Amino acid sequence: MKKSYFPEDGIWLKGNPHSHSTVSDGMFTPEELAASYASAGYDFLSMTDHNILESHDDLIGDRLLLLTGLEHDIEYSPDKCTHVVGLSAAGKCTTDYPCRRYSSAELTDQQLVDMMRRDGQFVSLAHPVWSRMTWEEIESLSGCHAIEIYNNGTEHLCHGGNAEVLWDLLLRQGKKLYATAVDDVHVPDDLFGGWIWVKAVSRTKEAVLDALFQGAFYATSGPVIHDFGMDGDCVYVSCSDCREIHFVTYAPRGKSFFAGAGKPLTAASHRLTGKESYVRVVCVDENGHSAWSNPIFFDGRT
Repeated sequence: MKKSYFPEDGIWLKGNPHSHSTVSDGMFTPEELAASYASAGYDFLSMTDHNILESHDDLIGDRLLLLTGLEHDIEYSPDKCTHVVGLSAAGKCTTDYPCRRYSSAELTDQQLVDMMRRDGQFVSLAHPVWSRMTWEEIESLSGCHAIEIYNNGTEHLCHGGNAEVLWDLLLRQGKKLYATAVDDVHVPDDLFGGWIWVKAVSRTKEAVLDALFQGAFYATSGPVIHDFGMDGDCVYVSCSDCREIHFVTYAPRGKSFFAGAGKPLTAASHRLTGKESYVRVVCVDENGHSAWSNPIFFDGRT
């Protein structure tokens, strides 16, 4: 029986859940940032300025939904830090804790995540490669809903934006983490390089946040995933024109497909063994841009 990973009903909405304005260290004013993303066809945006929660409700228009969010950061040295992005519940314009920068003497990474979770935020670990987090620090951290698998800003800055390998290592340990792709925009070169597509029941902030918590979205830097799911014991995907489709599984290895000359791939399927703990898909277009599905988890499979 064929079953899509995405909800049957709803609409696809495109958004960037991590950006910065002149409220903190971005070069665009909130007005400029909102206008840029609206003009580029985005449906939602979150201005996640550092350690400051602002709703920007005065900028709300017909084109763009503005999700209230922030990025907390703990610095350990000029070259090492932990950054965590949180998206607040729709209509929630304050935090239940003092909203400010915390030092490493005040909070541990885990206490920071716990504090944001208790506040009801959708919590993502930001750019762990750029942050120079150790594997031991990443592995020990629990409670994040997602990890930034691709961060366009830090990728352009110093090739520090791709965390796919770290994500897989966490998934192999049984951690159920979603993946986001973001711009983390500070300067013009950061714009429009990483985003998420959310399958929401309606075009509202509440529906977008519900879809994020449910994992009803995928991350991309280019390709479109039309559908992804299971058909009996086969996992399948349909997508825009791609040169590669990879089914990533654990513990048994998955399967890769490559397009022939002049014949792009738009669909693929792979029969599972029944021993997988999860399966996800990566679609790569001719420009090397990728789309990453969230995993399908198989609890209790042997």
